[in-house]
Amino acid sequence: MEEVLKELQDLKKTEIKKEEVLKELQDDARTLAGLIEDMNWEKLRTAIHERKEELKEVDDSRGWTILHRLCALPPVPKDIFQSVVKLCPEATKVRDKKWGQTPLHVLCWNSQKTVGKIQILLQHMPPEDLLIGTHLGGSALHCACSGHAFLPVHQELIRANPKIVLVKSREYKHTALVALWQSHLNTIQGHMQVARILKGETVEERHFKRFWEKVVLMATTAFKLSPTYSPEMNNDIERYALHGLQFLRAPLKTQQVAIKLHPEWVSVADSEGNYPLHNVIIRRPFRIKDIHLIKDLVAVYPEAASKRNARGDEPIFIALRERMAWDAGVEALVKAQPEILSSMDRETGLCPFLLAASLDGKVAVETTYQLLSENPHVAKV
Repeated sequence: MEEVLKELQDLKKTEIKKEEVLKELQDDARTLAGLIEDMNWEKLRTAIHERKEELKEVDDSRGWTILHRLCALPPVPKDIFQSVVKLCPEATKVRDKKWGQTPLHVLCWNSQKTVGKIQILLQHMPPEDLLIGTHLGGSALHCACSGHAFLPVHQELIRANPKIVLVKSREYKHTALVALWQSHLNTIQGHMQVARILKGETVEERHFKRFWEKVVLMATTAFKLSPTYSPEMNNDIERYALHGLQFLRAPLKTQQVAIKLHPEWVSVADSEGNYPLHNVIIRRPFRIKDIHLIKDLVAVYPEAASKRNARGDEPIFIALRERMAWDAGVEALVKAQPEILSSMDRETGLCPFLLAASLDGKVAVETTYQLLSENPHVAKV
């Protein structure tokens, strides 16, 4: 009886061993994509070195490489990720079929709280590759902003190529800053925070502070890329964040929030002597809504309405030459600094009402009348 039991035990051991061998053979036959799907990291560590050609393959359905798959799966061990990038750095350039995303785009969507894999990818990518856009034109920074990635992810992308903050989507011409703003407003918490700040309330939540740190990072980076930046400004670069937001053509409410949080930014001129008030009038970013921003700026720093820039232009003369209507901004400038009604234009030597009168069009006639009504005595000068 004992011999029979022993034979049965030996037979069972043999069957188990056969099953193990069969499973091992099946694992060996699995593609790298299959091993990733199974999360068989131990087998994958060896397989990526044995099947290097598979790393270059692009699947027919999504247009993904093995690197795309690893970027889409957060639990992938860092050493495996690094090995794949080193073995096949050319995969970092491959764009998938549906969205045109490179592995970096995919990773930025999925790396909300870790930066290690981002750093590995960036070490094997030339700076210009960070500007590769999706089919919609979005950069990896757009993906990080929309995916609520934390600050170090943004810092690494910008450090690798600062110009990434200027990349715009194709259809709507949105920078990553707009994607960041929209993703924040898409949360109830974020929407309420912005509303409270615009009402003049104080917001202390860490959630908002993390968001605003990213805004300031992108704004100051953009300003350093602008033609009105000079190196000596770098020691106190955050003071120029509003200029950076204007250069990026940030949404109106983004700029209004900046003014509420940092009124001191309004009284800072760029290298051409332009204050934020000058920039709004020169660029006219929101057209009929510019008046809201102009009123906010002169409410905080009315002196800007009488400041001349390096070319010798006061805001009112720029506004008149740009055919800005009385109620679209000229009135706000006059109310802020009434003495500008007696100023002289550097180009023509004319005061505001005479300059307006020298221009043609219905807007010029209305503005001339309003300017003269504000100070009739100027007509006698």
